[in-house]
Amino acid sequence: MSPAVRPFLLSAAATLAIVGVSACGGDASDAGVATAPPPFTLASDVPFCQPVVEAVRANYETADMARPVPDDPRYGGTVVVAGGGDLQGGLNGLTTRDQQTQETELHLVHATLISFDADRNPQPYLAASWTIDDDRGGATIRIRDDMVWHDGRPVTVEDVAFTFRTAMDPAVAFPNAAWFASYDPEGIEIVDDTTLRFTFEPHAGVEEPWAGLSIMPVHWLGDVPADSLANHPFGTECPVGAGPYVFEAYRPGDQWVLRANPAFPDELGGRPFIDRYVYRVITASSTRAAELMTGAVDVALGMEPVDAPAVESAEGVRVEAYDQRGFAFVAWNTRLPGLDDARVRRAMTMALDRPAMVQTLRAGYGVVAETGVGAFHWAHDPTLQGPDHDVAGARALLDEAGWTDRDGDGVRENAEGVALRIEVITNANTEREGIGRILRDQLAEVGVAIDLAVLEVGTLQERAFTPGAREFGGIILGWAHDFNINERSFFHSDSDADPYGFSALSDPELDRLLDSLPTTFDREEAGPLWQRYQERIVELQPFTYLYFSQRMSGVRSSLGGVELDVRGELMSAPRWYWEPESP
Repeated sequence: MSPAVRPFLLSAAATLAIVGVSACGGDASDAGVATAPPPFTLASDVPFCQPVVEAVRANYETADMARPVPDDPRYGGTVVVAGGGDLQGGLNGLTTRDQQTQETELHLVHATLISFDADRNPQPYLAASWTIDDDRGGATIRIRDDMVWHDGRPVTVEDVAFTFRTAMDPAVAFPNAAWFASYDPEGIEIVDDTTLRFTFEPHAGVEEPWAGLSIMPVHWLGDVPADSLANHPFGTECPVGAGPYVFEAYRPGDQWVLRANPAFPDELGGRPFIDRYVYRVITASSTRAAELMTGAVDVALGMEPVDAPAVESAEGVRVEAYDQRGFAFVAWNTRLPGLDDARVRRAMTMALDRPAMVQTLRAGYGVVAETGVGAFHWAHDPTLQGPDHDVAGARALLDEAGWTDRDGDGVRENAEGVALRIEVITNANTEREGIGRILRDQLAEVGVAIDLAVLEVGTLQERAFTPGAREFGGIILGWAHDFNINERSFFHSDSDADPYGFSALSDPELDRLLDSLPTTFDREEAGPLWQRYQERIVELQPFTYLYFSQRMSGVRSSLGGVELDVRGELMSAPRWYWEPESP
């Protein structure tokens, strides 16, 4: 069966059963006009919004609101995309912690104020225009007047103000709260029906968060307590957005179905070419690759390097490899004895053969990382020299720090007899488990015992992101920075209670740099600060940075318009299309 005519995997009849609708959101005949949405509750019989969204779709097919599919052979069909995990927490842009989920939100379901082109120049999106004060202490934004929510209501400045204020509320625990460290919620002013103003302390990268925060509908979420947003049914049962694709169905742990939004503004690209976008959860990379080669899926996201050769040699598919902002690292918990000493942390980095890791785990698709400031960032220092692989040097540094093998069991102890035994946690993931095994074996060579614990994702998140629950010594994670890097949540001494305050590092110089970098927007002035910041991270080694990886995805050859780059692998998805079949 041709991918262009493959039926989507969940039937329309299954949609309401899957999302659990128990009541209609108002009179369906009036949906998309002025229907007030029903309030969400956390009860099991919550009245969901899906009937309203379905009624709006039906309205677009009536004579007075008709939005016919353009007469272009690229329109139509279904694309099936396979990823390695479910979209964690659903499509609520205020609570998302997962990169794949965020990409789905930013590029498919929701809308942001701006976007960036391939040269990192800001482009209008929901914001039709904007001006930033000369002193960078404020900005005035005018939004488009032709964007509507998927339930038919217009997107308003009230939605924008609500989203930004909510993201700043500590009770929400917005994952990228550092974006708004310079903002005051009271400094968000609605000027008129299409204009609002932000007032903030002068800072660099003013526009960056505008491209990374999905605007949320105040009429659905405005009355939800801030501390309930993360567990709210909106994200998984009916995530109303304003982007090019509309949520249709979700089967937990299995698949998400989105459909093209006929009302998406022409100026922003209009209706997507592909009618339906199906995201399937296929945990194993080898299975994703096999499903691609057999025609069951059209895009296999995030393939592991070991699977690339088979895809490259198969007929009708190709491999796309592209640089990422993502890196692998081990975060060390400086709350614990031994790990509170930079010499011990540095010695552990020295004990690891990181270049060999890139070859072993990534088949060479990556580059050793010294900090999280990667080559995508203007201040990246390619000459920065981190700890080289030096087993003898690592042993000497541990001796200097007072950790020696006092009882001959192969594990070092301090003067009090406490063993240098470290619990390192990670999630079930082939690559991260591989990192863990290498970490355990190579650190054993220098007398450091690693107890590796592979946890289910939810358990890992609970232990890692909950302040006060961080009793592990290290955590192996992957991370993808925004283009405007702000690592305050990682390393500032006041970040201990932050969801990402893994290390509990406290260093006055680093604090001063983290305070200064966001407010120094002249690059000539900021350059030396960034240089010293990277040097200080290398000196302190709060994380052992392993490598920046290239990400590989398998793509069906007949799928056109696919552009995967450092901005994100789903950035071009609304313009994907099936190549017309030859006559």
